[in-house]
Amino acid sequence: MDFATVSEKLATGRLGGALSRLLPATPVWEREWDVCCILDGCRLDLMREVAAVGHDALPGPEAVDSLWSVGSQSAEWMDRTFGPAHRAEMARTAYVTGNPFSSQSCEHILVTSDEVLPLSADDFGVFHEAWRDEWVDDEISTIPPGSLTDAAIAVWREREALGIDRVLVHYMQPHAPFRSQPGWFFGSADIEHWGQFTDGDDGANGDDEDLELADLSPEEREALEALAEAEDDGGDSMNDPWLRVRDGDLSFEAVWGAYRDNLEWVLDDLTRLLENCDGRVAMTSDHGNGVGEFGVWSHPPGTPVPAVRRVPWVVREGRDRETCDPGLPDGIRDRDGNAAGDEIGSRLEALGYK
Repeated sequence: MDFATVSEKLATGRLGGALSRLLPATPVWEREWDVCCILDGCRLDLMREVAAVGHDALPGPEAVDSLWSVGSQSAEWMDRTFGPAHRAEMARTAYVTGNPFSSQSCEHILVTSDEVLPLSADDFGVFHEAWRDEWVDDEISTIPPGSLTDAAIAVWREREALGIDRVLVHYMQPHAPFRSQPGWFFGSADIEHWGQFTDGDDGANGDDEDLELADLSPEEREALEALAEAEDDGGDSMNDPWLRVRDGDLSFEAVWGAYRDNLEWVLDDLTRLLENCDGRVAMTSDHGNGVGEFGVWSHPPGTPVPAVRRVPWVVREGRDRETCDPGLPDGIRDRDGNAAGDEIGSRLEALGYK
């Protein structure tokens, strides 16, 4: 067993989980903000890199501070951010989320409790699971930032009527899938459209709609071959570009460039949020991504590695110039939170989760 494998097992195993609990983590509730934007899966060095080049939503890189996140994966972050100790803050907060883990029980993630997830409308002053209505299965399967920004602006402007004084908005970018590289990702909806694939024999279920490899373009054949390889390995790396870098399937430079483009995607929309919300707007993340540090790739739960747990903290002053006028999402006051399990599961799968 090589050093990287040993390091990974230590960092992601029981020892890592124990060390993870000892980190000086800071819940977002302990910082000052009016609107807090969670940029899912954003590494600290990525944020500083984009700040150094210059972006309207960001200050200079010297003003990109950091904090230690309470988790190394989204469900773990939710479990510790929305626990019983924070109920008073949550009651005065609107949570607008694009992350489908909000409706998962997550019994399979051993570092989470059984007290928090799934979340419900009773947990917050306002609870809006934007992913339910705004998810897009197009070139990539995700929720673009625009609908989340619209909801956050509308809720913040109606905060007095809604009885809240904070808005926490959970964007899915820069987390994969990457808009600039749709061919890397295999959302479950796209696979279902393709049906059963064979090497020229009849389809496994005899359906006339099943496709044969001969009917596919070279690009589709290549995608299926990559999918088959991922499934042979247990499926863990199918939609996770960081694991594909580890496995030599993708180059680090290519993945980093696409990752950065996804961050710029959400930051472009945060420029609009800053122009339409008065108050202190914070930007941070639930976790980063390991790129081989201590043998860790991606963002496994219960991991103490700094690349995954130390995340950006940026604060800007927003000023409402009324450059847009979105309405409150339908049903934001009385959404019952019910959704089919297969819908939630397919959306998590598109983000690289099993």
